[in-house]
Amino acid sequence: MPKRNGPKDPDKEERILTAAIRIFARDGYQHAKTDEIAAAAEVSKGLVFNYFGSKAQLYVAAVQAAYDGLIAKADMSVWQDAPDLKSMVVRATKYKIQMQLAYPDEFALSMQAYADVGNLPKGLRDQVAAIWSDKLAQVMPDMVTPVLERTKLRPGVRIETVQKLMSAMVMLIGEETKVLVQAKPDITIGEMSGIIAEVEDYMDIMENGFVDKAAPSGE
Repeated sequence: MPKRNGPKDPDKEERILTAAIRIFARDGYQHAKTDEIAAAAEVSKGLVFNYFGSKAQLYVAAVQAAYDGLIAKADMSVWQDAPDLKSMVVRATKYKIQMQLAYPDEFALSMQAYADVGNLPKGLRDQVAAIWSDKLAQVMPDMVTPVLERTKLRPGVRIETVQKLMSAMVMLIGEETKVLVQAKPDITIGEMSGIIAEVEDYMDIMENGFVDKAAPSGE
């Protein structure tokens, strides 16, 4: 069904997206029902399709809205003002956990869209992957470049390479945090001390490697 060409009611559009973020986050793309989204948004199923065209395009719009909402709410100074990389990642992890607890639906959908992108239909997969790569390219330099520029990197190491490694680590931490939150939705920051300690270990290995170069090499 084609999207309607006339103006949209901003309130109804926002209600649809809010409901879609929550239900897609809970059920995933394959199992989410558009009639349930419509009911939660208090609009007709026909209006959902008039506004968004299809379930697939509603999913794309919901993922986009989830990412945009989180980026708009994030305080970049948490990353930018850190004195060094390790402090930045620990601070950012604590802050990210706070954000994840405050905005569970947006976080759940953004993580799910990244983790499950390979299981989506081909055309939808490409659109969702493009959203992730575009958002990462948009925010990563703003978040970490100021700290990396103050860091003495080993000769030959490019800032862009470190950014990619840190992005991968952030996703790993996010997945571990998601498991804890799913097991205990009312979990507190204090109960996530294990994640913080693990982040410190990751950063220690990233900065110093994992090979003991002082030890004699084996035969």
